[in-house]
Amino acid sequence: MTTPNILFNINGQPQPVGDLTFSLLDDRGLAYGHGLFESVVLTDSSIPLLDRHLSRLIHDSQLMGISVGNDDIDHYLKVFLETLSAQAITSGIVKIILTAGSGGRGYAMPTKIVPTLIYSYTPMPENVAHQRDQGVDIMLCRHLLGTGSTLAGVKHLNRLDQVMARSEWSHNRYQDGLMFTEAGVVIEATSANVFVKTKDGQWLTPDLDQSGVSGVMRGLLIEEVLKDFSSIDVLVNNAGITKDNLLMRLSEQDFDDVIKVNLKSVFNMTKALIRPMMKQRSGSIINMSSVVGLKGNAGQSNYAASKSGILGFSKSVALELGSRNIRSNVIAPGFIETEMTGKLDEATV
Repeated sequence: MTTPNILFNINGQPQPVGDLTFSLLDDRGLAYGHGLFESVVLTDSSIPLLDRHLSRLIHDSQLMGISVGNDDIDHYLKVFLETLSAQAITSGIVKIILTAGSGGRGYAMPTKIVPTLIYSYTPMPENVAHQRDQGVDIMLCRHLLGTGSTLAGVKHLNRLDQVMARSEWSHNRYQDGLMFTEAGVVIEATSANVFVKTKDGQWLTPDLDQSGVSGVMRGLLIEEVLKDFSSIDVLVNNAGITKDNLLMRLSEQDFDDVIKVNLKSVFNMTKALIRPMMKQRSGSIINMSSVVGLKGNAGQSNYAASKSGILGFSKSVALELGSRNIRSNVIAPGFIETEMTGKLDEATV
């Protein structure tokens, strides 16, 4: 008697190992969260910002080793929308799920990934119009977001952080909840990005280089806000964390986390804003380094590397952009009492 290689049982009921059952139950999206999704609004049988959603889906799929073409996504979407239209469904929420397909047992990437595309529909929530006109009540979630993920900003299928945060209330008093990092930094709501308008009319939104999901509407709003400014005169790069330890005990993750926040954020922000500065032929970039980047400090090899990297980066940017009347300078202070340095012991200081 031959034993099948793979058997499935759902809620005590054995499942036939047909092609559809196998492809769905053996899917890497279900098994490991190896995939992405987009939730789009269907309005009068059309989807606003569809190009932005598909562009993000394709871009982020490459980060996860999933190769899929825009033509495939668009073709299957049109077929699905035609199915909805045939049932006189013209508005609601359409969800597009892209997974790495069937992959068998184990975390290792399959030799060949054949992506799976799943489309689903749900009616528009009844309270959307009320929330838009009257606003929402939000709570402060106790569940914290992790930081340092290489998939920060990506809308991947692993939404356990949001599930755990949303489980903190079950009544109708709150419509959403704010989520924070361990350092107490607000990142996003459980189901939306966050924007704050200050009393003097400035718009602020959290940096998502380390955590959170970079939404399509967030990107659009940032572009629209930038249009309201006649110029961008000054950029100050001041993001910084420490994860100190002797080199012998320093993990690769702690090294990468510090480099990503302290150094890569400088690259990301500078690259994003040099185009408008070059267009206006003026601007000033101020990068916060540290005396540790000049002299080093025992137990801070990762921090020293990040701050030293800022020095070299800033000098290179100055040489590239100086002819465009754009300045690039560095401030390298010693220890200043802040929330970050307040955690250091006296021996380190």
